[in-house]
Amino acid sequence: MNKTESPTQKPVDIVGGYRSFGEYGPVYQILGTVNGAKVHVCVVQTGEELDYPLEQALADPIVK
Repeated sequence: MNKTESPTQKPVDIVGGYRSFGEYGPVYQILGTVNGAKVHVCVVQTGEELDYPLEQALADPIVK
């Protein structure tokens, strides 16, 4: 387990959730996991889809 992941938070648990790129960045939705090391996300403002490092997504703030 990496140091940013809590014991109760697994990659599949964050699928469907919303986070922001850092404290002030745009909001994105996590659509799925990729190879266990990345997540596939959709940037809400633009509709752009991209793969993003899982470790970074786990460290990004949750948007409620």
